[in-house]
Parts: sequence; structure tokens; C-alpha cells
Amino acid sequence: MLSDRPGSAAGRPWRAVSSAAVAAALALVPLTACSSDSEPSTSPEATTTQGAGPEQSSETATYFYPPVEGATLTYRNSMDIGEFTTEVTVNSVTSSADGQTVVATEVSTGDETVTTERTLRIAPDGSLHLSIAPGVTYAFGTWLGLTYEGDDIVIPSLADLEAGRTSSGRFVEIQDDGERTDIAYTVRGAGREEVTMPAGTAEAYVVAIDFELTWDNETLARAARYWLVPGFGQVRQEIDSPLGDITVELVSSSVPLP
Repeated sequence: MLSDRPGSAAGRPWRAVSSAAVAAALALVPLTACSSDSEPSTSPEATTTQGAGPEQSSETATYFYPPVEGATLTYRNSMDIGEFTTEVTVNSVTSSADGQTVVATEVSTGDETVTTERTLRIAPDGSLHLSIAPGVTYAFGTWLGLTYEGDDIVIPSLADLEAGRTSSGRFVEIQDDGERTDIAYTVRGAGREEVTMPAGTAEAYVVAIDFELTWDNETLARAARYWLVPGFGQVRQEIDSPLGDITVELVSSSVPLP
């Protein structure tokens, strides 16, 4: 995914696809959070700082895709060696005492087409929970035969991030030959700013994520930034990768930007 070592998601041969799947090397990063005022984490490794506030509104909750059934979004993934697109369709949105659950299909097309399904949950406290099963990329993990072990990803609500709350945890990336990379991460808020992308201009909250990858007693540091529009979701990413700088931008959406 992020490492330089041979055989890793960043170090493997490109096979037939030079521009497909690679640009989303961090489409979303696992963060498992807990505190005395928030839902308990299923991971004993994960920690958060600062207490969670009361139930959040849609303006302060953290979204990755708009929780609108049937919504479609197109993202452009750019890096030095080329581009590919990811078409997202929100298949279902259901509500329960645990919050809203969103199931989406991601179809990434470059020289090949790779399809993955992702499950997201917006908890009552406004935090964003994502299943680690499809991996932390749009298509990269599937394309390279990578699998992931870990608990649900959790990013605190925008209100909690703005109040200084941070999350940290770890997960494991497993190659098809059994090689493993341990990845520790910390997520923090980085303030609000206006962002312009092909789909338009909007005010977004910036989420910064720092990584530490470990394999064979070696470590590597990486970082990423995500622009999340309140009440909508992700519109931009910037990723520090061994493959070069990666940028993901929203090109179009059936749901208007706020």
C-alpha cells in the first residue's frame, strides 16, 4: 500500500496496468477510536484523545460519501505515471440505533476495471466507521491481491476533530505471498478551508493522517490529507506515496455540493 519494499503495494511490478488502481493508494485510512464518552472500540490497540460530544448533526458528522441512496460520484485519480477514474454508486442507506449504514460500489477504470464494495457507518456521535475488508484503497488492494486485517475504521466527527480530538490505531496489510506490513496511524483535524475541484468550489474540513509502516524491523513514515465537505463527504485527497504525489478530486456528483 504505502511501503517501498519489493512486493508491497507500492513496490510490486505494474503488470498490465500502469495508471489503474494505483492513484488511490490511501482512499481511506483505518482509524479505530474510543473514549469514555463515545462508543467503545472493538480494538484494544486503538486510542483517542478528548471526549466525544453529544449526538452530532449532519453539518458536524463525518461523511465519506453522501448518505443518499442512488447517488453517483466520479473521482479523478492523478499521479506522475497517469490517471484513472473511480465511479461510485451509493447502493443503500439504512438507519438503526447504531446510526446510518451506507453501502457503496466503487468501479475504478484505467487499463483495467476493478470493482469493490465498501460499507460505511455514520454513528450517532457523528464519527465515521468503515469496514476494513475491502482494503484501504479504491482498487489497488484488489488489483494486487492484497488483504487486510483490522477492526472498523473510525474517524471522529468534524466537531470532535475541530475540538482537538485525535484517533490512532493499527492494521495489517497482507500480500498474496503471506508477507505482512504493520501500519500504525494517527488522524487529526487540520482546520477548514475553501477547496476547488472539477466539480466546483466548497468549504471543506481538512483531515490529516500520519502513518508509520513496519516490516522486517524497518520503518517508513507517510502522510495524507483529506478534504471533507460537511453534509456531503470527500472532495479531494493529497497523498505522499513512494509512487509520487497522488491527488484524488471529485469530478461530478448527482448530489449537489452544499
